[in-house]
Amino acid sequence: MEDLNLSMFRAYDIRTPSASLPPHLSKRLAQAEALYFREVLNAPGVVVAHDARLSGPAYLEQAVEEYTRVGLDVVYVPTACSASMFYFSAMKHPQYAAVMFGASHNPAGDTGRKILGPEVRPIAKQIGPEGGLDKIKEFYIQGQSAPTSQVRGRITAYDPISDYIDYSMRLAGVAEGGLSGVSVLHDYLNGATGREMMLAFRRAGAALFPMHYTANGMFPLGDPNPVKPDVVRPGLEALKSGLYLPRNSDNKQIERQNFLLGTFFDGDGDRIDFYRGDGQYMSSSFVYAAILPYIKERFPGENLVVFADLKSNPLAVIEMAKCGVTVQVIRNGHSQIKQEMLNTPQAFGAVEESAHFYERFFFEGRGPYCTENTLYIALLVTRAWAENPKRFDELLGIQAQTCRAREWGYKFPTDSQRAEALQAVEEYFKSIGASAMTKMKSGLELEATLMRRGVPFDIDANTRLADDWLQVCHRISQSENGLARWEVVGANQEIVDDAKRQIARIVRQFGAGDEYKG
Repeated sequence: MEDLNLSMFRAYDIRTPSASLPPHLSKRLAQAEALYFREVLNAPGVVVAHDARLSGPAYLEQAVEEYTRVGLDVVYVPTACSASMFYFSAMKHPQYAAVMFGASHNPAGDTGRKILGPEVRPIAKQIGPEGGLDKIKEFYIQGQSAPTSQVRGRITAYDPISDYIDYSMRLAGVAEGGLSGVSVLHDYLNGATGREMMLAFRRAGAALFPMHYTANGMFPLGDPNPVKPDVVRPGLEALKSGLYLPRNSDNKQIERQNFLLGTFFDGDGDRIDFYRGDGQYMSSSFVYAAILPYIKERFPGENLVVFADLKSNPLAVIEMAKCGVTVQVIRNGHSQIKQEMLNTPQAFGAVEESAHFYERFFFEGRGPYCTENTLYIALLVTRAWAENPKRFDELLGIQAQTCRAREWGYKFPTDSQRAEALQAVEEYFKSIGASAMTKMKSGLELEATLMRRGVPFDIDANTRLADDWLQVCHRISQSENGLARWEVVGANQEIVDDAKRQIARIVRQFGAGDEYKG
């Protein structure tokens, strides 16, 4: 069955090089999806969209042919679409399933699918009716398809841009002109997010300088991933230079030392990194701590919970807890986080240190829809930073008390060598005083290992860390073959550098390749 490219079925979604999904296989996949939507989900139709990738339109049209053949109506989002605007479109049509054709921050030659059931519910490995993505995989392997319907499905278009901007600005508490005079830089890395961000920030009155704003599936900067230094270098240089600050009516540069902040997006816009105007990076857990009081205003009640992924900085988690919420550790993976939020009624938000933000949304009297909206997050962070820059400076100061080695990985020749390397790394850190956690509070597997020394696994507003505290996370990558990932944060540079050296030393014994970032 290797010629069926079964490795494209990942834990969170479908991801593969386009060369490995030729037309006959993509048709077979679309037939399996159509059967699942019609016979398992009982959905009357499908919302479809594609990101900036050049392969997206062809895959979408081929799939729509199969969906409509079996009688499913299709709502098509025209032009390149961000993941968050796709999720909003699904919220607008909650009775439908939904498919996003794209591959997020992967290389230009990759493709994939993000799949939703009705009510914007994630469909992933063992998530969704009858096993979710596993059931689609089963139909795909068997070559099953639904019979042709006597009544072909209809195809209609829906451009969500105006509704999406209205909704996101209301959520963020940003009125028309509400960001007047606020100088910000955005770099969209030629992904799908430029249109919605530029239109919304114009309505908000911000002095926005956009970079790489055209949706260009060639991705001339490189993989559309803000984690990669070479890709964001032009944007960061522009941010720190201040040369592109807005000018007044006399064509003189506004008297200001820096942009207030810079915001960087990945290919489909669901990963969003923030920098202070001087180029200082603020990790996602600290960003979330800054905006959490604003978010919590919309969620009255007691015993409220937010999730912070296992890589989140413990000092940021303490700051979150000071907002009067319980912060629980959660595993990585957008589909898994959304499902756990649905399973936990008191949970209203979540953050991943990899620059993803989640929330329990309601729309047009329906919900909850546990998903992402990066337009709302970008607006809210800009508003909060403009209103209270001292709080962001304070949190950056706390962040500076720690050192972080942002997530990196190694590729291994075999899965067994990768497993042995992970076990050896865990044993080493246990030998120097760390404890290991592999399950969430709910009992679900983290599908990763969180190791902490001098840091409790339950963190609240009163938690104090040891002087030599250390946190190490490692996991098997669910989106790239043969890859394991690590992230380290600790009390100081020396501790973190030594931890990273030890990891490199250990994994080399098991055939690890060069350090990988992406």
